[in-house]
Amino acid sequence: MDAMEDILRKHFDYRNRNSSGSVLGSLFSSIEIKTCDAAYPVSFSDVDIKYDVGLGVPFAWFWCDAIVEVVENLYRENKKFNGSRDRIVGLLREFLRDEKNIEHLKKVKSAKSEAEIQAILSHHLFVLLAPSAEYLIDGHHSWPADLKKCPACHEDLNLGNTSIGSELLWYGKPDIMVFPLGGSCSIVLPKDKKKEKYIDEEKQLIEVKKESKLLRGHTNVSQFVSQAVTFSFYQKRFQLRKPKSFPQIVTMIPTIAISDKCFDVYMYDTENDILLRNDGDPIPLWNNLDNPCDATLNMGAVLQLWMLINHLSVQPNLSQLELEMFSLTCGFASSLTHERLSRIEKEVKMRTKFLDHEIKEIKAPKSSFKRKLLNSNKPEKYLPDPTK
Repeated sequence: MDAMEDILRKHFDYRNRNSSGSVLGSLFSSIEIKTCDAAYPVSFSDVDIKYDVGLGVPFAWFWCDAIVEVVENLYRENKKFNGSRDRIVGLLREFLRDEKNIEHLKKVKSAKSEAEIQAILSHHLFVLLAPSAEYLIDGHHSWPADLKKCPACHEDLNLGNTSIGSELLWYGKPDIMVFPLGGSCSIVLPKDKKKEKYIDEEKQLIEVKKESKLLRGHTNVSQFVSQAVTFSFYQKRFQLRKPKSFPQIVTMIPTIAISDKCFDVYMYDTENDILLRNDGDPIPLWNNLDNPCDATLNMGAVLQLWMLINHLSVQPNLSQLELEMFSLTCGFASSLTHERLSRIEKEVKMRTKFLDHEIKEIKAPKSSFKRKLLNSNKPEKYLPDPTK
């Protein structure tokens, strides 16, 4: 049994009662947006969102078809994976075998700045889990002029403009954009990292980084939620523009909020107005962080990132029963008119610049909007003809 098979059995095998459950057993909680400033165009960094956390759903529920396919393959019930999944499974195997790259990735734990963290994670984690092997780091004016190469391996970095959004909603620059097959994945780092100083028993100053608390800080969560909602609209529009490539539209779209030690995942479904985030503490990227020298990569976390980055191939979805439980629990869509939402879907895009302008918002009865949303389906012209 090779390392790849061992890891998949450990984390994915629902037939094995001894499975660790770090992937299958993890929960995602629904998030209800109580108030937000979506009535006016605001950048991600300036958004103010108040929210409540609600019911939870197992992470595995999103990926049932893919997980079953992985397990059947392990037991040789299928000769190979279907379509693009075969390719992304091959990428995962290559990533797990590349010990030299994992050593480079470990250098993120000693990164000296947020920019270095972005560079190492982009170059040695995210892009290697994406079939296109392409990524883009937001190289805006505040990016260090002397950081043009990865500090871990000294290869050139891909820097550029990652601006995305709509002046009818929110807009800004994700820190990292990764481009898997036929789409993209939005990744953001927490901002304004503050290092608190303490004195140890030997009276020496040490710096303690509180990534978990930072990821859950109000300002950062507001930014993550706004970016998750906006990016989900973008990915839906991207798929609708390419009906031959995406006959089945994926509406549950992830955004990853990550530091050098842990990460959170936000998933927003524009079709059903569902917003979810991993339950409990942020997901650790490393094991044994109490002893940095012995820290190892958390393979359960890698599997989750692999599935999230390749969401258009793995295709997360909820059953009809689960949709009935969680539909409209976010409360975002019901705060806007149906006309406004339609305009946002058409206009959200990647472009170099966004300009604020005043937008007049016309409120619609909440119950009326909910009926429209529940009864609405994907546009018929994008659905495959069942008679062919």
